[in-house]
Amino acid sequence: MATAVQQQTQATNRGRGGPRGRGRRTNNRGRGRGGASASTRDPSDSAVTELTDELKDTTITPAEGDTDTPVDEEREPDVCWICAEKIKYYSLGECNHVTCHVCAMRLRALYKKNECTFCKEPQSTIIFTSTGDKQFQDYDLASMQLGDAKLAVRFETQEIMEDSLLILRFNCPDDSCDYIANGWADLKWHVKDTHKRLMCDLCIRNKKIFAHEHTTYTPDQLHIHLPSMRRTVGAGPRHGKQKDKELGSHP
Repeated sequence: MATAVQQQTQATNRGRGGPRGRGRRTNNRGRGRGGASASTRDPSDSAVTELTDELKDTTITPAEGDTDTPVDEEREPDVCWICAEKIKYYSLGECNHVTCHVCAMRLRALYKKNECTFCKEPQSTIIFTSTGDKQFQDYDLASMQLGDAKLAVRFETQEIMEDSLLILRFNCPDDSCDYIANGWADLKWHVKDTHKRLMCDLCIRNKKIFAHEHTTYTPDQLHIHLPSMRRTVGAGPRHGKQKDKELGSHP
């Protein structure tokens, strides 16, 4: 009897705490911590690998309109290569070099130069246009009735002509003022009377800039701005001998 009980007890103990039970728990811990076998790996791993291989063999082509086209160094359609300002109207010469209309007006009206600043070729006629995609030969000069014979400029539209010729007038240098004078004397009087400022006569005579581009000064500022010149100081018996002194810092 005792022998049968002992055999039953030993069989029960093997089922509860035997090596086979401990081995199953160890395997469960391994799977929970990432120790799964190859047969139980996440199937998404294989999908990622396949997608990566496909991307390696894929050639990406740019969409229509996204292709970067090399820009001709001689022609920049949006920025003037002289003043580096954005072009509002294009000045197109017979040589097909392009500048902005402001620089073209400055060269022809102020500097009295009709040659291209890039290739130095004389330009008997230039065209002011709103597009920079055309060549000079694409325009029919005979059909372009708007122009300035003195400047040898043809204008594509009435608006371009008015805006271009406007910068040649005696416009007030104050950005907030729309006054247009009848000449330099009238403009200087207007600046002094209305804005309480002065204009430099030396700048007016020598600087190749338009009227609205001039700088205005207060009386004290103009005194500092005037050119270096020898002025007599120390006049009178109290100062003794007169001396010449250089003042001013005009560019």
